[in-house]
Amino acid sequence: MTAPRVPTLRIPAPPALVIFDVDYTLLRPGTRFEAEGYRALGREFGLDLDPGRWEAAERAVYAAVMERRERLGTLHDEGVYEVVATTIIEELGGGDPEAVAAAAHAQLAEWWNVEHFTLYEDVLPCLERLRAAGLTLALLSNTSRDLDAVAAHFGLSALVDLAVASSVVGHCKPAPEIFAALLAEARVAPDQAVMVGDNLEDDVRGAIAAGCHGVLLDRRGRWDVPLPTIRGLDELPALLGLPG
Repeated sequence: MTAPRVPTLRIPAPPALVIFDVDYTLLRPGTRFEAEGYRALGREFGLDLDPGRWEAAERAVYAAVMERRERLGTLHDEGVYEVVATTIIEELGGGDPEAVAAAAHAQLAEWWNVEHFTLYEDVLPCLERLRAAGLTLALLSNTSRDLDAVAAHFGLSALVDLAVASSVVGHCKPAPEIFAALLAEARVAPDQAVMVGDNLEDDVRGAIAAGCHGVLLDRRGRWDVPLPTIRGLDELPALLGLPG
């Protein structure tokens, strides 16, 4: 029997390709998508939502997303976005079903508006440092957004070489298909690519399963895992072996 593959913790220094997740890695969602933002949203639709139940809502969202993934696999799931908004609203107190549905629909429409997002402060310095070192940079996201348009909006077009969205490939991270699509476009071998993202399962373990290396971006210090982990993108160049 062949022994199971054990992912290496050693990152190639430097790698040929660095892949970045987008939401919560490069882009910070605005306050509309936080607890107080949902309370304000609820008021617009006559709902009394309790921001104190936010942690319970986050757990419920995770369970709802995992349930859909068990049923649908890793196919791109357009419906999951509305499920997330609906679940949060219901967990924060809910109310009249028609009002809940209308509020979720309104929130979903705002999610696709990049005006509600900003770059984390460490994004541009990191990408500029990697670009100066001659590395190829890419975006890989479970999204229906036009990632080239997103990159242009935030001034990243000159720093990012390619971008792949799950809506185009038809599969979401952690599916190997979406990693393979990006690697084929970049013409880079998996073991020369590093994926950086905030989602342990989709970004990091998905990358490792696809033969790449994974770096967990843990901005909130929530994880204790035996994998390369950084608290901010300012730590990434050193981790990739770039001189200071």
